Amino acid sequence: MVVNLGTNDFSTAINPGEPWTPESLAAAYRSAYTDFLQKLRTRYGAGTTIVAVGTGQYADHVQQVVKARNDAGDSGVRYWFLDGSGLDFLGCSWHYSAHDDRVISDRLTSFIAGLPTGW
Repeated sequence: MVVNLGTNDFSTAINPGEPWTPESLAAAYRSAYTDFLQKLRTRYGAGTTIVAVGTGQYADHVQQVVKARNDAGDSGVRYWFLDGSGLDFLGCSWHYSAHDDRVISDRLTSFIAGLPTGW
């Protein structure tokens, strides 16, 4: 299972009047991500490999969440950094393009192939 959350949600600055500071938003993101991974683990069991994708400004936060899961004994959650090099972001409103989807797919396939999934 591959999880890639937050890329578009956090692509703009916090505006005046929003109830967040950069720190509180990051903490809420990590907390929600942790809760979501726990729900996935509960639903799909310990035998399911979960790849958490980190990219952009929240990559370090995803990595922290994965490390906490690993430190708690869940070695089935893996971190993968989505490197934006070579991507053109020519999809609507800077989303990934068909070209980008192919590049990401190739990179992710290589990463997953190297995991001890037992497939």
